[in-house]
Amino acid sequence: MWRKVNGVRESLRMFQQGCLWSLGRSTNGRPWWNALSTKRNLHTNPPNRSQVEVGDAKLTLERESLGWQAVTAVKANQGESKVVAALASCSSFSDGTMQVRVNGNSSLRNRAFSTEKRVGTPIETLPMMFRKVFEKEFERPLKSTLVLDLNILQSNEASIGSLSVNAASLILFSTVFRGSVPIGSVSVAVVDGQVVVSPTGDQMARASLNMLYAGRRDAPVYFHASGEASMEVLVSALKVADEEASRVARCIEEHITGDSSEALEEFDEGEDLVALARVRDYLDEKMSAFLADQDFMVGKTFDLLELNRGLGNLKSECVEYFRKIGAFRSRFTKIPGSGCVTREEVEQAFAQAVKDAIIHSTVSKSKRIDGRGYGELRPTQFEQGSNGLCTMERDGTKLSSKVNVTTSKSPRTLDCSHSLAISAAPFHMRNSRHHIRALEYDLIQYGQESSFFTERAFSYSLPEFNAFPYYVKMKSQALSMDGSFPTANVCASSISLANAGVPMKYHIAGTSAGILNQEDSKPAILLDLVDLEERLVDAIVMMTSTGAGDVTSASLSGVKSAISFESLVDALGSAAECNEGIAEKMNLACSLDSGSSEGSILEKIEIPSGSRGKVIGPGGSHIKEIEALTGVIVSLHEKEDAVFVYGTDPESCKKAVAMLRKYAGTSPSLSVGKSYKVKVSKVLEYGAVVEIQEEGGDGWIHISELREGHVKSVGDELSVGQVVDATCIGKNARGTPQLSLKPQSSKPASKAPSPKASRSRGKKR
Repeated sequence: MWRKVNGVRESLRMFQQGCLWSLGRSTNGRPWWNALSTKRNLHTNPPNRSQVEVGDAKLTLERESLGWQAVTAVKANQGESKVVAALASCSSFSDGTMQVRVNGNSSLRNRAFSTEKRVGTPIETLPMMFRKVFEKEFERPLKSTLVLDLNILQSNEASIGSLSVNAASLILFSTVFRGSVPIGSVSVAVVDGQVVVSPTGDQMARASLNMLYAGRRDAPVYFHASGEASMEVLVSALKVADEEASRVARCIEEHITGDSSEALEEFDEGEDLVALARVRDYLDEKMSAFLADQDFMVGKTFDLLELNRGLGNLKSECVEYFRKIGAFRSRFTKIPGSGCVTREEVEQAFAQAVKDAIIHSTVSKSKRIDGRGYGELRPTQFEQGSNGLCTMERDGTKLSSKVNVTTSKSPRTLDCSHSLAISAAPFHMRNSRHHIRALEYDLIQYGQESSFFTERAFSYSLPEFNAFPYYVKMKSQALSMDGSFPTANVCASSISLANAGVPMKYHIAGTSAGILNQEDSKPAILLDLVDLEERLVDAIVMMTSTGAGDVTSASLSGVKSAISFESLVDALGSAAECNEGIAEKMNLACSLDSGSSEGSILEKIEIPSGSRGKVIGPGGSHIKEIEALTGVIVSLHEKEDAVFVYGTDPESCKKAVAMLRKYAGTSPSLSVGKSYKVKVSKVLEYGAVVEIQEEGGDGWIHISELREGHVKSVGDELSVGQVVDATCIGKNARGTPQLSLKPQSSKPASKAPSPKASRSRGKKR
């Protein structure tokens, strides 16, 4: 008895110090998941196991109720992935929220980093994905803090995402949210035109589209997809995923129904309905009049500051009204049902009143708060700079994207990061967070979500590592954010990539769409959402695609109420049509056909077999010297005898190519009969060694090719450093280009003798 009490005290002490790991330890120091097999010193119920076929794989879920420490635990495995999830309660830190923690060992993280194409679900994105899948449930107030602890025992990125969601769904809907319809999840891939459920890693690597889908019966909740496929292929994959996820959700529901455990009373349902109704009675009429009378447009631009200023004044008037009549109380002294209100209740009722009034105004007028129609986009301007820089402005959303290219030792060639300043945070985020640390945390989470979406959008369009062995780093900086930031960042990053010289076949455009349910008619689809609309719509769809209509990424998140599968397909179709127009504007700003890369150059140089050591030099001295003198980036291909040179200055790249060929002992490839600019390097007895400036490398001009007639001395015709025009007439036995200063006829001249051949003929005479 005392042993358990001491263990509880120690866990609470460590949790107060910020160590959530204490929730994952048992009283004897062993991990809690070991208790699933060794049940000593714990009160357990018999396990409850379910199995369901998901494609070619078998999903196994096993739930056990543990003792004092963990509320419940679930073991789940599917294919090569195994996870153990536990739900623990902590009353010492009761902010009434749900915390998610994922434990993965270092070998799993390193393997995820070295993946050539991140086609699966990376472990580091699981907490973010949980917040999206269970967003509606996590927003419900709880009596105490609950920690959902997910321990990954064995990971395969092809199935770890759907397996983790299914395990979390069983543990949450069988305890805290019991009585609600659970969520099921599956992963699908389109391989050779066929939709494959629960694909293997090899199938996902060959697939044209990969998707993780989560939903209830005929009600999508979340999905993200990436690849390069048509809209028809995406819809067909969604249909299969929706059917399979509904079947998994029914299996989880049957599992919960057959469980005799009781639901946890963890909800904080202490809302004072009388107080909320009293605030709404005061606000509803004033809110409708405010939105009807005011015009928030300055020219053709929506004035968000004027709207926020007016709403802020209206909230202050509400607080002052209840303060004057003596009905304003603190939450500690207020008596429920007395008609008095607290500041928290005013804010809660005010947020709901704003939402209802704006939705009513939008639906009744078929006109949005900023004056646009449902399908209209905000004006967008692109401005590209030099060396991988692009700035983008879309009314209140302003950002800059910068692309840097460096050498890479890992097949993972893309990394995206964000720098989101507090001054650029959306108004609702700054208004709802009173502590600066909380606001910084929200911005970090927002940046991670945008980075994940951007990497997905470009994962299939960027060149393979064999063709472009460089590490592409994209960094986006937000100047201001007013909705649709991830999709706007994709547009700016696409231009930055082309501007930096990264080989791209096409630009990728992005658009967000909101689904707004209506009682008596079809759901409304709003394109290019502003910040206020993102918080009002029932679901948010984001899509990126090419100008030809091929989808590169798509996602569904932010589901606040049930949406139909048909409305999801309609939103995706509207976003795809919109992207075609955005792609045209991007081509006007930075045309890929004209090679508009601001001087960025990528060259591949073949080197003789066995000359890698000569090119690298002792301790890499030759490569370091070339990069230091020219400023380019040199990368050696591991499997081929080739060297890649990347730079932004053409002259520096030519100089680097010449130095590489010199170290490798190779000669440039010249066209016979074509004239080249050459610079004299050495003057010898029988000719001159010249540096071919345009192509790099050395060439040879024999004394007989200096001019017509007899030449007594080479020094009489050429001097070191002199630049002349010479014509290629062929190569000698060594492969060195032979050049001539004589006027050439239409018929190519014969090969000129090499210096060694001239000396040998002289000896015979």
